Amino acid sequence: MVKKIVIITWLFSISIILGQDITIFFLKDGSILQGKIVNENQHRIFLKTDQGTIKIIPSDILGREDTAAKGDLTFFSDRLEQLQSNVAYITGKVQHMNDSIRYSIKHLNDLVISIEAIQNEFEIELLRVQSKSRQHNQSIEYHKDDLINNRVQIAENRQQLGTINDTLNVLNKDFVLVKEKSKINADQSYLLSGSLSTIKKDIQSIKMSHENNKNQIDMMAGALANNIQEVIRVQGKFSDVEKGLNDNLNSINDLNRSLIIQKEDLIITLNSKFNSLNDELVNVRLNFEQMNKKFEGLNEESANERREMEEKIGNLKNQLDIINEKFISLNRDFKLNEEKINLIDDNVTSINKKLIKVDSVIKGLDERLLKSETKITDLSVPKDSN
Repeated sequence: MVKKIVIITWLFSISIILGQDITIFFLKDGSILQGKIVNENQHRIFLKTDQGTIKIIPSDILGREDTAAKGDLTFFSDRLEQLQSNVAYITGKVQHMNDSIRYSIKHLNDLVISIEAIQNEFEIELLRVQSKSRQHNQSIEYHKDDLINNRVQIAENRQQLGTINDTLNVLNKDFVLVKEKSKINADQSYLLSGSLSTIKKDIQSIKMSHENNKNQIDMMAGALANNIQEVIRVQGKFSDVEKGLNDNLNSINDLNRSLIIQKEDLIITLNSKFNSLNDELVNVRLNFEQMNKKFEGLNEESANERREMEEKIGNLKNQLDIINEKFISLNRDFKLNEEKINLIDDNVTSINKKLIKVDSVIKGLDERLLKSETKITDLSVPKDSN
């Protein structure tokens, strides 16, 4: 019995000695190594583990625990507190990033709503511009129809002027013919009057000769009675001829007067028609100039409205480009935030893995402590029995 107690105490002392030589190293890459230090200096440490001897560089060591077998776990508690603080900091950063992402998403939604509103306004403006352009096109078509109608009226007036010119030419030709006939009649009347004057002169000379030769006439009265009667007959005939000539002259004068009156009436009517046509042409020109001015004004108004709409469309395009650039930058920020979140998730997963490793190490230490406690209880029980 005493030999068994001695052997147990010896084994326990050996285990305690071995436990005191076990050292735990926490490296910067997140790995945890435990074993016995074989050799140590400023430049390297040789650690003997279950897998073999490992060379460790002091600059890679984050921390170490030499008295872990004695239950001194202050380093682990400090590390856990540091990890918890880091986790809290990371969760705060994640929450801040989530809040910023939510704010950016809300801002994006607001931008999308504003873009939709701008798009609706742009569509309304386009519809209004289209309606105005249709109205302008209709008004232009109406003005074109009016111009065509005015051109048709001008062509009709030109045709009427042509017909009036033709009638005037015909009337001028008729007037020239009447004038020539009147000249011929006047010449004939002048010839007849000349012949009558010569006949009168002959008659007067004959009368003078008869008066001078009255005695001879008286003597020859009987002989010349027949001649006198014939002369009287000739005078009656000449009087009839003179009367006819006078009637012809009067008729010619009446014809001349009627021709002059008709000529004056024709001139007055032609002047009135020419004046009315000139007035109509002036009115047509004024209407045409007014229509051209209206058409030019409409073209200027439509050009100004088109320029304004082009400026508005350019401004809207610039705003849309700016919004697209903002949206692209927000997408970039969102992607960067996602990448940061992924990195944070990776860090959290790596920290969780490290915590799992630490938990496993703590569990191993707890098991060793339990084993040591059981050994102590086993050793204390026989002492009490003795």
